[in-house]
Amino acid sequence: MMTPWKKRKLLKMFAESFGKEPDKEYFPGDMGFIRTFYDACLGEESDQFHVDETTWKDLNMEDIYKRVNACQCTAGEQYLYYMLRTPMSQANYLKQHGLIHVMETQTELRLKLQLILCRISSSRHVDLTTIFQPRDSSSFWLIIYCLMALLLPISIIAAAFLGSSYIVFPIAAIIVNSWFHTFRWNRCEYEISRVNYCVSLILALNHLRRQKLHDLDPYLSDAYEHLNKMKPILRSGPVMTMMNADMLQAAAMVTFMIDLISFEILRKRLAKYHYEFLAVHKAIGQIDASIAIASYRAGLSVWCEPEINFAAKRPDLRIEGMVHPLLKESVPNDVIPEKSMLITGSNASGKSTYLRTAMICTLLAQTICTCTCRSYIGSSFRIYTALSLSDNLLAGESYYIAEIKSLKRILDARKMEGFILCAIDEVLRGTNTIERISASAEVLKALKHPCILCLIATHDVELCAISGNDYQLVHFEEVISDNDIHFDYKLKPGPAMSRNAIRLLKLMGFDDAIVNAAECRAESYLKTGKWT
Repeated sequence: MMTPWKKRKLLKMFAESFGKEPDKEYFPGDMGFIRTFYDACLGEESDQFHVDETTWKDLNMEDIYKRVNACQCTAGEQYLYYMLRTPMSQANYLKQHGLIHVMETQTELRLKLQLILCRISSSRHVDLTTIFQPRDSSSFWLIIYCLMALLLPISIIAAAFLGSSYIVFPIAAIIVNSWFHTFRWNRCEYEISRVNYCVSLILALNHLRRQKLHDLDPYLSDAYEHLNKMKPILRSGPVMTMMNADMLQAAAMVTFMIDLISFEILRKRLAKYHYEFLAVHKAIGQIDASIAIASYRAGLSVWCEPEINFAAKRPDLRIEGMVHPLLKESVPNDVIPEKSMLITGSNASGKSTYLRTAMICTLLAQTICTCTCRSYIGSSFRIYTALSLSDNLLAGESYYIAEIKSLKRILDARKMEGFILCAIDEVLRGTNTIERISASAEVLKALKHPCILCLIATHDVELCAISGNDYQLVHFEEVISDNDIHFDYKLKPGPAMSRNAIRLLKLMGFDDAIVNAAECRAESYLKTGKWT
């Protein structure tokens, strides 16, 4: 039972931390457990689009997840991760948008929910895959525990009939049961904690229902229906552990296997009601994640609620004043493509950041109903990127092979329904110039598709001419003086006209002889078309 003093302290902490950047610690392996709910759903939702690993890593979404994650319980952390990788349908979007709005506007309700959520287990090391997809229905250990529980009564009865000299039988039974209980508990401890976590979620949802929080009924009514089927679990409660038992209870547990028998019964019930528990987990997770998203919004200096046209006839995107959510000083830019865009400019001019920011804004719009920009209007997109590729030495793959595979998955996605938004940073940079430009031109041609909107950054200005009128040409530029270089990071119309790679050598302190020779060789090639 929570004391009034602790309750007031928690409420003050929740109120003061709302809108602040979460101060959470992550240990190695935590993200692997956080994503287990997403992994469990991945196989069950074959028709649902999920952000793939390449795109997730390209956009540094793990860092963005940590920036948003102010969740109180494991279910919230896991559901938030699932949300960020699963762009929503129109029905889910409207429901999620409404729930976030409730958490933003009803402070008293939000604080009451946070008090309930903080009592649920917050251990991240909970793998729910076997809970959602149970495979083991054996009663072997339940039968063994029941037989062991009968050992002491049988030995006492035997001693009573055979005489006092057989008192050794009950003593032996206690010793055997104590050893066996310790042996099995050590092997089942993780499973027991996982079962108790599941029960704590079920009890928390039941507590919410008893509170009669009518503002939540539109969002929890389905979960309440599933909860009605789980009354046996509500009646039994969690497995009592030795830490929570007095001396008499602990002795009974060890002698009669009460906790282990309770564990096996609950495990089998969770297997029976695994679809119902999935609904409970989603409901609790969605509430917790919505509070975290509302807090995230409150801490942003620039953000808007997106307008998504789920019935659009063609891919469309209009983003104004977008900034990167992880950069403290981000130059606002617009994404208003008339068609797919080919972006040119020198190194460090802002092309890669522009691509990432546009894709992150689009993904956040379709997952957490929040964009880091002044305004957002767009179609519903499946999102793909090819931005930060590297050699895969363990798989024996070169950089170029990794590029080909990354581009192939985008081209293959054309066969599926829906619009695609893709971002590519340098098409096929991992091969020689002649073949790169030739192959890149054909890739650009293949990506000119009525259902695809592309944002492509390149150093190869030749592609601007080859692409003809198929792509909208834009660029970033810089100003180089004798001793400095300045980038304004603002997108401008048309192709890039400046070349600065050789001049940058001088700024970085290379010998004048190297710089001058490089400039002469470049000028000679531009005049003759031959290398000297």
